[in-house]
Amino acid sequence: MRRVDISYDDGILNKEDEYLVGVNDGSTFTNVKYKGTKLFNGKKMLMFETKSNKQLTINPSFHTFTLEQNKDKE
Repeated sequence: MRRVDISYDDGILNKEDEYLVGVNDGSTFTNVKYKGTKLFNGKKMLMFETKSNKQLTINPSFHTFTLEQNKDKE
């Protein structure tokens, strides 16, 4: 039997790409760069960085959506 492992960091988000992120209280964060995940109290957290170089860490349990921001086409 093949093992299926689905995690919050299964390659859906690309590091250094910009996203619009929404959480379950209706808050949105625009133009944030995805930096990866980190462990906090044993749980994986999604890490983003704002344009002003501030860190945004989101608990995947409260994560509602992520939209890829428009990229300049070369």
